[in-house]
Amino acid sequence: VDSQGNRNMALKSSLRQSSTKGSSSNGEGSVTQAPCKPYQVSVSFRFIFLTLLSSALLSFTVGRAVRVLLLEGPRGALLWPHLESSMRNRPDYHLGAGKSRRDLPLPQMMDGKEVPHTVYTSKNFDTAASATSSSVLVENTRSVADSKPEAKEESTCASEGGSCSRGKEPVEDDDDDEDDDDDDEEEHLPAGQHLLVDMKDVDGTFLNSEELLAQAMVDVVADSRLTLLSYHCHTLVPTGVSCVGVLLESHISFHTWPTEGVITLDLFTCGAAPLMPVLPVIERLFAIPRPPLFEGEEVPKPGVGWSHVLRGFRDAKAHGDTDALSSDDLGVDVLGYLFYDLKEEVASVQTPFQRIDIYNLIDSRSVKIADYQRSLSNDGSYQAQHPDLFAPNKVVFLDGVKQSTSKGDAGYHESLVHPCMFMHADPKRVAIIGGGEGATLREVLKHDTVEKCTMVEIDELMVTTSRQYLKEWSDCSDIVGSEEWCVDDPRADVRYEDAVAWFIDRFGEGVDEKEKKFDEDDYKPFDVIIMDALDPQVNIPFAEVLYKQPTFLQAVYDSLSEQGVIVMQLGDAPYISDPHDTIGRHENRAIITSHLLRMGFQSVHVYEEKHSDFDESWTYLVAMKDYTSRSLWYSNAAQIEVAIQNRIKHTHSGKSPLRFFDGATMMTYQTPHKAQEVVYCRNKPMPAGCDEATHGFSKSRPNVPISSFEVKTSQVGDHAGRGVFAKVDIPKGAHIGAEQSANSINVAPTTYDIIQTLAEEHDLADLDAVLEYLWGYGFDSNLYGETSVVVDSTILTFVNHGCNGTYNAATVTSTVTEMTTGVDEFDEAFFMNDPYNLVVARHLPHNQNSGDVALRDIKAGEEILNNYLDFTSSEKHWKADVLDLRNQCLGKGVGSITDYESGKPRTEAWRKDEGEKQD
Repeated sequence: VDSQGNRNMALKSSLRQSSTKGSSSNGEGSVTQAPCKPYQVSVSFRFIFLTLLSSALLSFTVGRAVRVLLLEGPRGALLWPHLESSMRNRPDYHLGAGKSRRDLPLPQMMDGKEVPHTVYTSKNFDTAASATSSSVLVENTRSVADSKPEAKEESTCASEGGSCSRGKEPVEDDDDDEDDDDDDEEEHLPAGQHLLVDMKDVDGTFLNSEELLAQAMVDVVADSRLTLLSYHCHTLVPTGVSCVGVLLESHISFHTWPTEGVITLDLFTCGAAPLMPVLPVIERLFAIPRPPLFEGEEVPKPGVGWSHVLRGFRDAKAHGDTDALSSDDLGVDVLGYLFYDLKEEVASVQTPFQRIDIYNLIDSRSVKIADYQRSLSNDGSYQAQHPDLFAPNKVVFLDGVKQSTSKGDAGYHESLVHPCMFMHADPKRVAIIGGGEGATLREVLKHDTVEKCTMVEIDELMVTTSRQYLKEWSDCSDIVGSEEWCVDDPRADVRYEDAVAWFIDRFGEGVDEKEKKFDEDDYKPFDVIIMDALDPQVNIPFAEVLYKQPTFLQAVYDSLSEQGVIVMQLGDAPYISDPHDTIGRHENRAIITSHLLRMGFQSVHVYEEKHSDFDESWTYLVAMKDYTSRSLWYSNAAQIEVAIQNRIKHTHSGKSPLRFFDGATMMTYQTPHKAQEVVYCRNKPMPAGCDEATHGFSKSRPNVPISSFEVKTSQVGDHAGRGVFAKVDIPKGAHIGAEQSANSINVAPTTYDIIQTLAEEHDLADLDAVLEYLWGYGFDSNLYGETSVVVDSTILTFVNHGCNGTYNAATVTSTVTEMTTGVDEFDEAFFMNDPYNLVVARHLPHNQNSGDVALRDIKAGEEILNNYLDFTSSEKHWKADVLDLRNQCLGKGVGSITDYESGKPRTEAWRKDEGEKQD
């Protein structure tokens, strides 16, 4: 800019370059250049303004072109059908076929919440099936200041929940940062809860009103404290309405059939808060009964079926973490099952130890809801006369695991209590571990021999909850001499303590006799102990202690009397395809069985009961401290019935005090199920007796029939009498007369005892002959606990003893003979005392009557000889039997049959010995 202020731009520059013209040189020929001057550039304000303006216009043009090409172009192509649709452009889009615009309710925001930032996208299709179509979005009608709550309200559903987005609401209190982080992680889980509700017999007018239904949907969301972002409804042709609401937490939707009076609704949320409390709200707002068609009509109450399902993917639960909603029993089989005619929550109680859920259920597969409703009437129908047969099934869950039901109460508790109670001849003191429902105590108190029953239950709230909601479980009002509530019975002693600590403190190792700190009565032994605690399959720490801690189990063993019995439930029965219990979820069952055997229980049995109202047969284990108690376990049906008649208390009503258990039922428990045996034999190493030859007639062994033998004078000695000889060659290992082995004469321990008692008291020739027959031809067996006698009914009964190990046939392969065994030391090899062998238990009749097997090749004409020591299973008879066989083999004596046939019956000497013992 020149000094005159002109605004034109001029460029002035002067460059002086070296040239011949205008240059000077010195005498040496050098050229001298003039000094350079700086140049100057002048720019006008107009140029600067226009340059900036053109740059801005160019940038805007390029940016706009890029937006159109990359963003708006594809979006326009996507929305073009919608933008051009006739539904969008028709004037009655929101008017409902010429009617005035319907007044649909707006979504409501909860106090303290702001309308979230969301992107709304919608597309409608033109269809003749839809009479109207309406979309309503949430509106932000409050300021931010107004939206801040003064106090936090309690939520029905969503206070703990979150949205399905990954956003996080602002945090005002820094002190809650850690909790908010946890909540944020919870709401980010790809999981949710789904509530499905079906309703019938609903008012058709209500179901065909888009306005009423939309209002009900908005109210459900508001009452549940969820956030409704928008909803969309169609009124269909000719009837019916479909609506879907978009929640911040997920969605709610329904469809109606007005003519049929049916609506189906589903609600899905991503929050962690319980969703089932919304169910009464849905029922109140949607289950609207229809008006009566005529005066006096009895309008049916709308029926409601629902299911609650956990959806998505959750983190694996840590050991010991229980969740009732995700459990198989409560979460899946009950809450997740839609087709119950009645599914009513009776109570849900959280105690310091567990969650208790009680439901009333009617499953249409077993009971019709119409029959139940009729049973409540007084119309004289079969249903009304027998209302208990059609009543809902009351089901108890602990931490989501089914414990017992009203339909299976008798089947479960009677099969748990009475088998073990009748295994003791006179149970006076009984202990119950657990049993908070009171039903186990109820069954124990039915025995008039019981003087005291101590129930140790850690959860007092479980007992009081049961008294309030499960009265029939602990109702002793009909038992003569008891109380209305079983806990109030004077024989009941209920302790609200940890059973593990209770037994260890009183019967554990190291309890000093001089420093006992409890009542003296606490230290008295129990005749029967009943463990009605958690299933061994339940994966929580307390179950680990109950079934795995040797210290506790040893204290329980030490708390039993000499004839003591313990019983426990072991969960669902195994399938024949299951692995051994040591593998998988039945590990605790294998562990506790092993502990019981190691501690010294002499007889252990498992049995099943299908009528406990569980999905599978239920397994129980009973263990006896004394082997002779086994004889009571194998009592026949008549003996059990007599015991029930003599011991069980009478009722005020005159009805049987036992609804399920009887003698015939008891006999079904005596033989383990086939699956129990198969799974037992899958253990490694394989238990004794699991080979085919032991627990069944082996197909690989040939059988030599009875017709291949004959009776002749024995070659054993001059006074041996009759003997049995082979008429054909018999190979080693062959069965001998297997086809007739099942026809043996079996004298049970109680029968044998009666015969001996009568013969001892009455000197009758007939009774003496019976005893002589049993002693001479029979053999002792202790498989049933006490001495029973088995007599072969074929000619094999005349088989003689092979002296000095010369026997060639036997049921067992013992190498002990009358000459090699000790007289004063009972050989345990002959005492078949296997405390826990499911093969033996399942095949007892066969094991007792299986017949002989050839121990070597036997030639035709050779005499068949046994080892008579195999027939001695009683320790008290051992010495006499060994000496008797020695004398016979040395020619110093004869057998009892020879004595009897010679006029020297042994009953006289026996009766004399018994009399001296009594004196």
